[in-house]
Amino acid sequence: MTGPLDGRLPGPVRQAMARLEQAGYRAYVVGGALRDLLLGRQPQDYDLASTAPPQQVSTLFAQCRVVETGLRYGTVTVHTGGMALEITALRRDGRYRDGRRPVEVQAAATIEEDLARRDFTINAMAYGEGKLIDPFGGQQDLARRQIRTVGRPEERFQEDALRILRALRFAAVLGFSIEAETAAALREQKGLLSQISQERITEEFTKWACGPQGPGVLRAFPELAAQVVPELEPLFGFDQHTPYHIYDVWEHTLHVLDQVPPDPITKLAALFHDIGKPACFFMGRRGTGHFKGHGVVSGAMTAQIMRHMRYSNQVREAVCELVRWHDENIPQQDEAVRLWLNRLGPRQMGRLLDLQQADSLSKSPWTDTRFAQELRGRMERILQRGDCFTREQLAVNGQDLKGLGAAGPRIGQLLDELLRQVMRQPEQNQREILLDLARRRLEQSGSGPIKKL
Repeated sequence: MTGPLDGRLPGPVRQAMARLEQAGYRAYVVGGALRDLLLGRQPQDYDLASTAPPQQVSTLFAQCRVVETGLRYGTVTVHTGGMALEITALRRDGRYRDGRRPVEVQAAATIEEDLARRDFTINAMAYGEGKLIDPFGGQQDLARRQIRTVGRPEERFQEDALRILRALRFAAVLGFSIEAETAAALREQKGLLSQISQERITEEFTKWACGPQGPGVLRAFPELAAQVVPELEPLFGFDQHTPYHIYDVWEHTLHVLDQVPPDPITKLAALFHDIGKPACFFMGRRGTGHFKGHGVVSGAMTAQIMRHMRYSNQVREAVCELVRWHDENIPQQDEAVRLWLNRLGPRQMGRLLDLQQADSLSKSPWTDTRFAQELRGRMERILQRGDCFTREQLAVNGQDLKGLGAAGPRIGQLLDELLRQVMRQPEQNQREILLDLARRRLEQSGSGPIKKL
């Protein structure tokens, strides 16, 4: 039997379902893949539910690579046709332990019984035998663009507390609202998140904060954001007492987050860029608020937060660098831009300019936002011209300087001196000019006779 979605299923998925059905079993597309298909999106991966036990699935797909990814829960992953298909036996979950995993699972007799254990209605649908199976109104919730739990939200969140953050993540990524009863329950039970591993919390929180509608969901659920990152709470309603800002620190932060491009490094930097402001605040004599040094303080706080949240060193360092320098006034000069390119590299400097532009746009309607655009224009022209701002771009290298008689640490020092010179005057990045300059520097430092190349 064929149905309306069959033509949109990839060949390996259709073939796997057909093989299971030919062997006398039922097979269904379930979970996020089906949700995305119904939304007109392209799924990233596919999950199948089947009446076949995992051992039988392994036998049926013996010619494929089969990995026992979750045998305890009846799941195997079949690698076929360039895809990794997770195939799970229909199941009922028993009592949950530690607010995350069921103590035991049992075989389910029907797909409806299997769907009843799932988190949200939009994830509790199945497609098989040419028809959509939707016992909890998931298709209607997709049309309403809302997140709603299957059954009582309190029970769903007590079973698995990570569902609290999953609800927020789905809302941020899909642009959905959260149904009132579900929203009330996740607020009331936010303390259950203490049962979840930090790695899982960080993964879900990052997708929430960096999602297309992340700022709106953070605005609607600030108490959940503070449950994950307590250091955010002092920002809520913190009046900046300055004519340069029309928003409090939290609202300003959300506007900046909304303005930056969808790059996780830049998004996280936007979220944390002013986190040190409350700690730095002081009132001036004229009743104007000041936040001297808040970039450095915010950078240090961000490092502590991200270390606790177990972000990778690479991500943490990139985010903290942007936070630390977000308030830096870079002169509108090519030499200054080359110096910052040397410090940050093109990609990271582009992120910094994105953050500075968003920061300016989120202050007040009369804030001048042209400086970041002009700096970006300078950076792009420098990159197009191929101006030198790294050692690797110099027209000479360490071997050339050895040939002049330089040795040891002096080689690196001399390369840096030459680099500073060509960042001031890029037209001097020519081999003979730099060799001549290096000879003179060595003679001035009394490093002995200069060899001719």
